[in-house]
Amino acid sequence: MKISVIGGGAIGLLVSYFLKQNGNEPVIYTKSVAQAEELSKSGLTYRNLKGSETTIKVDAKPFAEYNAEESYCMIAVKQTAMNELIGLTKFSEVSFLFLQNGISHLSFLERLPKKQISIGVVEHGAVKKGYATVHHLGEGRIKLSSYSGGSDQTWRDFLHSTRFPIVIEEEWQQMVYEKLIMNACINPLTALLRITNGELLTNAYAHSMMKELFEETTSVLNMIEQREVLWKELLVLCRNTSLNRSSMLKSVESGKQTEIESITGEIIKRGIELKIQTPYSRFAYEAISALDWRG
Repeated sequence: MKISVIGGGAIGLLVSYFLKQNGNEPVIYTKSVAQAEELSKSGLTYRNLKGSETTIKVDAKPFAEYNAEESYCMIAVKQTAMNELIGLTKFSEVSFLFLQNGISHLSFLERLPKKQISIGVVEHGAVKKGYATVHHLGEGRIKLSSYSGGSDQTWRDFLHSTRFPIVIEEEWQQMVYEKLIMNACINPLTALLRITNGELLTNAYAHSMMKELFEETTSVLNMIEQREVLWKELLVLCRNTSLNRSSMLKSVESGKQTEIESITGEIIKRGIELKIQTPYSRFAYEAISALDWRG
């Protein structure tokens, strides 16, 4: 089965590799012509935690050439690039799977023809090296849920394996909110302190700040009753992706716009609506925004 993957970043390359391993043919649509040419010429190289590499042949094209030729399409771009995908709203026969941090993309989903749309959250750690190599730094899961049309099981069949488990969740909102909590606690701190995910566990000061962000986000999202379970999941995620440098940290280091608006910005907005104080989130938001402005 040919499957579109829009986005040539770490997650786009990672899922493309495992799609291929499951017998599918990913077609990777990249922002730059140069990356598409490199992937088509040299293939996609996957590097595991031990440093072993495997290179597979893939088809790649610049996003400007996307015409919905493939019936299934995975969106693996950052929130900051979602506005560039407005043309997708005209393709009513495509089954989409969205893999984004934060929740700003939900407004984009509302503008799509609601045939078959699924949402996923990624718990893996990965980093892109050059145009065509992805380093898998932490193995986790991808959780999937149907937003409309019930195509989540099909996507699971495309991707699921022992090394790349896919979990189906019944409630997409609960799933997305849980991921938002993880992102809001990990990403801003790792970006500000320039540390890996694992150092949030070993650095006492960073750990304390992460706990404060966790208290704020669970209060704002009305998930206080699940705090104990979610806190344990957050610690496990940091441990499983201990070597990973968060996407926000990598954005800050490269001078690119971060996703702070769609993550911490959303927490602050909801806090204002509910009259809940979010001082740690506000500091994180303003500090990262200052780095964005500088960049």
